[in-house]
Amino acid sequence: MNAEKPDKSIELDNISEILRYKGSACQTSPLRDRLLSYLDYENAQLTQLQLNEAIINELIFEVYNLGAEDRIQVETKMGRPVGQLPVLAEAVNQWKIANGELSEIKEAKEFVNNLPLATFEDAKIREIKNGLTTLYQSNNDLEEFCIRHQINPINVWYWFKEANVLPQARAAEIALEFLADAIRTVLVEDDDGIIPLVGLPGEPRLLDRLEKHCLDKGFTSAQFMQLDGLLGKPLNDYLEHNFFKDLGDHLNLFMYFPKTPFIWHLSSGENQGLEIFISIYKWSRDNLFRLKTAFISKRIENLEYRQIQLKDSDSAQAQSEKETIRLQLQEIAEFTKKVEELIAEGYDPKLDDGVGKNIAPLQKKGLLKCDVLNAKQLDKYLKADW
Repeated sequence: MNAEKPDKSIELDNISEILRYKGSACQTSPLRDRLLSYLDYENAQLTQLQLNEAIINELIFEVYNLGAEDRIQVETKMGRPVGQLPVLAEAVNQWKIANGELSEIKEAKEFVNNLPLATFEDAKIREIKNGLTTLYQSNNDLEEFCIRHQINPINVWYWFKEANVLPQARAAEIALEFLADAIRTVLVEDDDGIIPLVGLPGEPRLLDRLEKHCLDKGFTSAQFMQLDGLLGKPLNDYLEHNFFKDLGDHLNLFMYFPKTPFIWHLSSGENQGLEIFISIYKWSRDNLFRLKTAFISKRIENLEYRQIQLKDSDSAQAQSEKETIRLQLQEIAEFTKKVEELIAEGYDPKLDDGVGKNIAPLQKKGLLKCDVLNAKQLDKYLKADW
């Protein structure tokens, strides 16, 4: 069966794999099937890349007229290209049927046809198939996997498709990228780019807005709930506890540079008195005032009203909720004090100043769900005078 290609009816730039691939061309197919269709396509592209590198390697040997001894020296030092390794007859036959268009160039087609054939013991095949779930984890992409097992990527492509496994790490990464794009869109569409995780009067909670966004994109309710499985936990829990850190880590492409999340999670603390997502693109001094006068005040009103409702209830559940609300109100009071300090200190974020300078004062006050800057970076950006 051919690897399903992207839906050509939509623009592919900046479109999540969850939306590009419909899984057996069905709009209502499970998200797992969509991702398997995408990974089949991605693995085919990466496999052809490894084959192309092996072909280039052979051409270099020919151009420089390198002999057998030279080849041995080079491969001893650099390793043998995995695209040159032997292939399973059934794997290469299926490759030609499913991905023949990737080898239209004469040299590429001849190279695949001339690959040495091999057989593998059942134990070796089981070992490799069992290892497929680790693909995309900590420097274990397709090439690294092939090097580790000394196996041609065509074989891996074939066994991956046959095993029908979905590596959790890759699924979670794709789900994170989808959520980041969706949340950014929802925040941009919001008047002030501030959305609470707990609903307030006139301010629906983020989870409900996300669901509407996904349904508008053609999701079914069942597909929206399937995001839990891709993330490995309920979506609401993920938004509350993991999203902000995961987004920062995901965008940390250069380890010695600061993380650059474009969505920030403000939190009053562990009791979750106030949990807010904001967009860096709309964040301003005016919105800092609005955070205090609208969002904080409405949250306090809601909690105090709930206290009144529970006043005459003596059940264990009610007593527990009363204590939680008490702690939440204490947190919010401290959070409000820190916001007032920022205002008094003249905090005035500007998008052109960058993430580091704008977020440093928030981190110093302890307003973020988790730290973005390390100690050295925090000191640098607090002192920045541009």
